[in-house]
Amino acid sequence: MRYLPACLVALISAAEAQVALNADLYTTYTDNVFLTASQRGDLMQSAYIDFDYQLDADLSLYYSGNANVFSKNADLFNHLHSFGASYARPLGAVGLFFSDVSLSLRLDRPLYDYRDFAAGRAFASFEPYLHPELITRLDYTFSYQNFLNAADYSYREQHLDAQLTHYLPTRTTLQLNGELGLKSYMRETAQPSRNPLLWGTRLKAAQSLGPNLGLQLAWHHQGILAGQSRYADWFWYDPNRLLDDPYKTKAKWYDPDELYKAQSKAYWYDPDELFEDRYSYSGDQWSATLKYLAPLNCELAASFHRESRLYSQRPAYDLAGVLTGESTTETRHTARLGLARAFYLDSTPFREMALELEWLYRSVASNDAFYDTDAHAYSVGIQFGF
Repeated sequence: MRYLPACLVALISAAEAQVALNADLYTTYTDNVFLTASQRGDLMQSAYIDFDYQLDADLSLYYSGNANVFSKNADLFNHLHSFGASYARPLGAVGLFFSDVSLSLRLDRPLYDYRDFAAGRAFASFEPYLHPELITRLDYTFSYQNFLNAADYSYREQHLDAQLTHYLPTRTTLQLNGELGLKSYMRETAQPSRNPLLWGTRLKAAQSLGPNLGLQLAWHHQGILAGQSRYADWFWYDPNRLLDDPYKTKAKWYDPDELYKAQSKAYWYDPDELFEDRYSYSGDQWSATLKYLAPLNCELAASFHRESRLYSQRPAYDLAGVLTGESTTETRHTARLGLARAFYLDSTPFREMALELEWLYRSVASNDAFYDTDAHAYSVGIQFGF
């Protein structure tokens, strides 16, 4: 594995105009790696690599991979690999068509091998140009995820997203999204209503506050129209039930906001995301993000998120395991501060290098005592662009 970057650099020297390579390294410490009342801290090392090969003006092939190593909880080690092809075709004054297909494989240590999966994804997007200040976009995604050691949770998902973006002369951008998703489990069960149907809407407003300062406000709501993503009987199927910590079966955390994911490589680990995903709850999220492009190629970013969740199919317990409610409710607050500095280099193998520092805080107010907690994360990272 250590020889891979050198091999890729050799390819770049032979076809510089066609190949792009990016590698990221991050070190993150958190005082609550599971985001639960167990309050377990850990130091995590993460490595990311993206390799793109442009075949022609429209078609490109790519590989992306990442690995996460944990100091104290060594069994959390995992790695993910994806291979794909993307195709972009301008349609003149009509619009733009984009498509992407990919195959992925994730592997974990034996203790968490129920999370191992092989997956396929196909994505298509059409962006018609209605007006220079008004752009629409329609996305469709089909994905199949096969859990290698938890076949009852293998599924296929179809997701449709419609977006309308309006640019105003006041340097204001308004965006409206609507989404509809269907998650269908592959195995037949005695619960035909288990397959969930999700809908959501999102509003965003971005405003320039000066030549180097911008503010974005966003609101997102999602609801479950039908079905559920877990079995009605909590213990009917749960490969985690044999673990030594009886509450580890309830250590679940997932963030559905892709914008938030793109902003941060520091995260709390979710050991059971196949049992609790965004099809498990309904709720609202509010967020505000402020970015400042400072001198010396520095970028400062601050954000705040408030989210409410209702898990109608997940009961709440106290720390003794006594049932305290038929449904779990949560209110989450997340604050982030980030600093990044980019360096553009001509006389080294790297065309670009960036350094990142990040502080992240999240609190969860839950009627389930095991989820009622908070956590801090501190991250430092370096990015290389070849």
